[in-house]
Amino acid sequence: MRADPGAASHLIGPAITDVAGEPAGSTQIARLVARYHWTAGYCNNRVVLEVACGTGQGLGLLQSRARKVYGCDLSAENLSSARQTHGTEVALIRTDAERLPVADESLDVVVLLETIYFLPSPSEFLKEARRVLVPGGHLLVSSINKDCPDFNPNHPLYFERYGVIDLVREFRKHGFTPECFGIIPMNEPSIRTKAFRPFKRLAVRLNMIPESMQARRVLKRIVFGRLQPMPTDIALIPGPDVAPVQLEINRPDAVHQVILCAGRLG
Repeated sequence: MRADPGAASHLIGPAITDVAGEPAGSTQIARLVARYHWTAGYCNNRVVLEVACGTGQGLGLLQSRARKVYGCDLSAENLSSARQTHGTEVALIRTDAERLPVADESLDVVVLLETIYFLPSPSEFLKEARRVLVPGGHLLVSSINKDCPDFNPNHPLYFERYGVIDLVREFRKHGFTPECFGIIPMNEPSIRTKAFRPFKRLAVRLNMIPESMQARRVLKRIVFGRLQPMPTDIALIPGPDVAPVQLEINRPDAVHQVILCAGRLG
């Protein structure tokens, strides 16, 4: 694959939260590990592209399963961090999600994890995914679940909000046959999370969730307790004990924090 030099010029990429080495709560890390292990299950001996790969924590795991892995991101800083971890083992390209520098029908799997709500035009990305995938290929998307009671609808960088119904509708519109799964169940929260849930809901309702990364770290420390560095590579971290729960695709899910949607092309 070869990057188009102008591809990244028309879309400003948002800051990401899952940055390698940055302080993170245990739920945040568990979420990252769970979604990548789910993704890896579709990658055996496949040619895979992770779009918006960030600082590359999951690329090593995907590489351990796939025949070939590519990663792309709009941020040069993110890609530099990913290169420090993976060297030349994974091909990394600077481009945005809406104009992929990839030949038609050249990939088996396209991955976009917890990024779709940051895209100004998700339909353009879905068109691109359809173009570059072989017939029978898979598009894998994860999204924070708008139908979960803990969801914050006021995030300043969200262009759109997604639950099961929304993802299924978009996938079908672009020729994908979807199935959905849920991870990080919120129906049995920890004592700490349960205690702070009313305050979080009030803050969301009053639009008082802080926007700066530093302020969010302080809030995470209060809610989740001791923070730990976000891993740089999760290839050797075992997957969760509980597999993702398959969901009905014709109704919202109000239990899981994250929805995983796998769409088969054709």
